[in-house]
Amino acid sequence: MYDKLKIIERAILLNPEHIKVFREKLKITQSKLAEESGVSQSHLSMLEKGKRDTGEAHAAAITLGMLKCSNAWDKEDPILYLLDVLSLTKLESAIVSFIRDLTTTNSILYRRFIEGHPVYIVDINQFSEEIKKRLKVMNIEEVSFFRGRMEIKGIHLDNKTVVISLDCSDIRRLEKKVSDVLSNNTIIQIFPKDEIPPIYSIKKECMIVHCW
Repeated sequence: MYDKLKIIERAILLNPEHIKVFREKLKITQSKLAEESGVSQSHLSMLEKGKRDTGEAHAAAITLGMLKCSNAWDKEDPILYLLDVLSLTKLESAIVSFIRDLTTTNSILYRRFIEGHPVYIVDINQFSEEIKKRLKVMNIEEVSFFRGRMEIKGIHLDNKTVVISLDCSDIRRLEKKVSDVLSNNTIIQIFPKDEIPPIYSIKKECMIVHCW
C-alpha cells in the first residue's frame, strides 16, 4: 500500500492542481477534504488553483484525506481505485497537452482547411504514439475509438492492468480544458472507421479537433 500511495502523493506534489480533479471524481467537497486533511480550505484552494506549491507532508495528508472521506472505501481496493482516478487525470492532461501542441504549432501533418477553418485530423495510430510519449503513469497497450468516446488499455506503474473509458461527458470536459488552455472554442470528435464523414477523407478511426 505504501508504494501505491506514494504514486498518488507524488502526483499531487508535482502538480497540486490535480487535487481538484481527484475531488470532483471522488465527489468530495473542498471544505470536507480540508477538514479531513487538516489543511485550511483557503490553502487548499490556493493549491488547486496552482497559486501555491505543496510539500511532501501536505501531499501525504491530502492523499489520506481523500481516502478518509471519499466513496473509495466502497471499492474492493481503495488505493487501486485512486490509482485509476490518477490514470484518468494523467490521460486527460496528456490529451490536452497533445492538442495544445498540435494546434499551436499548426502542424501541417495533421491540419486541413474545411470551408476556410482549420481542422486537425489525427488517426488512431498517430494518437496512440503521441499519448504514449506524454503519459508516464501507465504503459499504453491498446487504444480503441468508438462513436464519441474512446478506451485506453494499459499497465499501471504498479503492474496493474488499467482500462480507462472516456465517454461523451469526459470528451466534453476535455473540450473545456483545451478551450481554456487555448483561449478559444474547441470541439473534439471521435469516429470509428465506418462512421467518418466523407468530408474528412480519412479511412481509419480518428480524432478530429475543430478550433476557432
